[in-house]
Amino acid sequence: MSIQVSIDEASPRSINALARFLKELEAEYPDALRNADVIADPGGIIYVGAEFDTDAENLEAGDEMARLSTQLQEETGVLVVLSPRTRERKSKPHAESRE
Repeated sequence: MSIQVSIDEASPRSINALARFLKELEAEYPDALRNADVIADPGGIIYVGAEFDTDAENLEAGDEMARLSTQLQEETGVLVVLSPRTRERKSKPHAESRE
């Protein structure tokens, strides 16, 4: 797992909320965190960028993690949001056409 974190200042409460979010995301979608990144905007919202294999998996993860985001915000006042993206597939080289 490789996560790049870019947060200028974070309270212990924010770090704990982020840790819970990442732990749950890793438990449900272990491959999503291979090239993840975390940034916080000036308003304190923490965005977790993660890669998924398919658009369908993006939607599924988005729905599941939105529920956790709501729970964390209610419990801690910290909003951690999933920012999913579909992993780029490397296309196979096409054989040259022969005439």
